[in-house]
Amino acid sequence: MKRILRLVCILSLTVSLISCTSYIKPIHTDPMPDSENITKKLSFRDGSLNFSFYGDYIFDKTDERLIFFTNKEIGGILQHIKGKPSSQILFTYTPASIYNNMLAFYYAGKTLDEIKKDFTTQHPEKEMPGGLLYRCQYNGHDIIEVYKQTEGGVVRWIAINDPGKQNTDKFKLENDKLFFELNAHLWTGL
Repeated sequence: MKRILRLVCILSLTVSLISCTSYIKPIHTDPMPDSENITKKLSFRDGSLNFSFYGDYIFDKTDERLIFFTNKEIGGILQHIKGKPSSQILFTYTPASIYNNMLAFYYAGKTLDEIKKDFTTQHPEKEMPGGLLYRCQYNGHDIIEVYKQTEGGVVRWIAINDPGKQNTDKFKLENDKLFFELNAHLWTGL
């Protein structure tokens, strides 16, 4: 009986360790020379793209005090569209003032048309050449999801706000400037 109980415990532990995915982890991104901002090369299976950030974003470590979502919540957000991401290509956050947490994922073989079909209850707030933007609430957080079509698939950014520390308008302004001014080059097509 002890042997069976031990086997059940070992199997349960093994399954729980395998099924726990951590999205809160530094992702290696190559820095690109940029005089004013931090520009990172986001690499994925079928290519890469350069994405610029303001100088207060942190990439190489995690400070749990500044991360206000759980792995389970990200898992829930990822289920907004069908299919699992091929890879996580970014995790970053800001230490103060804006309280922005951001992740990015790559979906090999996915198209923007498939993304639109997956959002059956919501239309994109904004459509741009080769991209889509959705805004929503999830578990009390303000969420911005931005999708970029690449030649081999789709890059998906998820920006998350802590409304207890930052109002929605400032969060929206930060991400609008980040995606549509600092990275305007992304929306000129493939």
